[in-house]
This record gives sequence, structure tokens and C-alpha cells, in this order.
Amino acid sequence: MSSLKQEYLEGIIRAISRPRLSTYRRFFSVASDREAYGVYCWSEALAGYLADALRLAEVVMRNRLHQAFGQHYGASQANASGDWYSAIKLAPTSAEAVRRITHERLRIQGRMAWVKRVPDVSPDDVVSRLTFGFWPHLLDAEADAGGSPIAWGPILVDALPGHRYKAVAYWASQRNRDKLFARMDYCNWLRNRIAHLEPVWKAGPLLVEDRARQHFTPRIVAPAPRTPAEAIARMSLSYGRVLELMGWFSPELRATHAIGEAHYQFVSLNSLAALAAFRRHCGYRQARPVALWVPLP
Repeated sequence: MSSLKQEYLEGIIRAISRPRLSTYRRFFSVASDREAYGVYCWSEALAGYLADALRLAEVVMRNRLHQAFGQHYGASQANASGDWYSAIKLAPTSAEAVRRITHERLRIQGRMAWVKRVPDVSPDDVVSRLTFGFWPHLLDAEADAGGSPIAWGPILVDALPGHRYKAVAYWASQRNRDKLFARMDYCNWLRNRIAHLEPVWKAGPLLVEDRARQHFTPRIVAPAPRTPAEAIARMSLSYGRVLELMGWFSPELRATHAIGEAHYQFVSLNSLAALAAFRRHCGYRQARPVALWVPLP
């Protein structure tokens, strides 16, 4: 039994809401409010450590792409500031995301217009404010401001030092870039689930890593998890994909994360044994007295 008092538990259940916990009750076949809250705490703990890995993956992803694009489109006299996003033709949604950071809407002569912020927002600040979802869709860019095709091959070779494919010709292929898009988009989906407080163990069918396009739909390679064991296996796969994405952009950061506390906590928690323990004690173990002094013999 945990040290969580029953009267506290009743208030917690009301605060979280029984409708929200109903998903946990059905999927994990819980027998009591205490078990339901325990499974909820287990899910939240997992989400926290998965979020740690996703944050690192996002930071290194945006910084490596920023550096790679800066080398190819930010070093000329016409673009000496490093604002490579101004030197390429971004897809409309991506261009709008950048404009909302670099400009502000002001009323000029009775009409609303976008006006460049003063002082200018630095390229580093722009990159830091773009959301995770911006980066997979950066791959939609096809040409630079002069109409020449984006040099995807050398850019992605520079940005992905840890990827097993290092040939310019490999990344020049749209099909291969679609696979990268799928991985980045999957990690963004995980990140959004955590940000919107959705259960990380709950997932739909697993699709082959490819991008849906006209006349093509990625095939299903595994059904949605139906048991706690299958949910844990899916979370292990998802976590592995996050680590691999991190390693593509920085092998050093992945190696460092893999020997850190957050990694070991996630691996330990993502197990049937940890789930069973949380069902019993809700993450609050039985309190024991702590000896602050030891009497002399």
C-alpha cells in the first residue's frame, strides 16, 4: 500500500476527472480508483522522460539544419546575416511561420500591413522560435529565391553526420527525403501528444515510414496496441525512433543521452514490472521514518 491517503485520492480523481481516467480503466482493466491513478502517474512519468529526449532531438535538429542551410544560403554578400530562410522559397505555411516572427502587423494609413520588426530579429532567434512542425515541412522547399533547385544533397549530408547514408545522391532523391520527413513528423506527433496532455501509450496503427502523397498511402505494418504489453512495445519503438533521429543529427548527443539519468528512467519505467508497481503505490511509496541521528553505544 502506498502512503497516498484515501481522502486525497478522492479529490485527485475529481480533479483529473473520471471521464479522462475512463480510457485508462478500460485499457488497463483497473480494479479501483487507486489503480487508475497509479496507471495515470505511470503514464505521466513516462511522458516526462520521453519529452526530455524529444527536446534534445528538436534542439539538435533545428540547429544542424540552421547551420547547414547557413553554409549554403547564408554566406553570400546578399545574405550575409545568415537568414537563409529569406534566400529560399518556403512553402506558404512555412513562410508565414517565419514572417510572424520577423514582422508585426501594424495599421498603416487605415490598413493592416506586415512591417519588419525593429530591431531585426536575429537568425538564431528566428530559428529558436520556430516550432517542431516547421522543420519537417522545410523539406517541402523546392527552389531558392533565384529559382534554382534547393541543393538538398549537400545540405542534408552536412546536417546529418550520424546517418548511415552519407552520399549526396541519396539525399537528392525525393523518396529518401520523404522517409526523413516521416521520421521528423512522427517525432513531432509524439511531442504534440505530450504537449496536449494526451496519453503517450495510446496510439493508432503503425505505418511504414514514408510520406503520404497523391496516389500513395503508407501501408500499415502493425495494428494499434491492444494490451499493456503491446503499448509498452510501441513506446519502446517510439523512443528508439526519437533517439535515432537525435543521433542522425548528433551522434555525440545521442551517446551522451544514452548514459544519462533520463534514459535509464524511461527504460526502467517502460516495463510491465514498473506498471504493476505504479498500480500498487501510485508513485507514492509507504513512508518510513528517517533516522536523523544515531545514538552512541
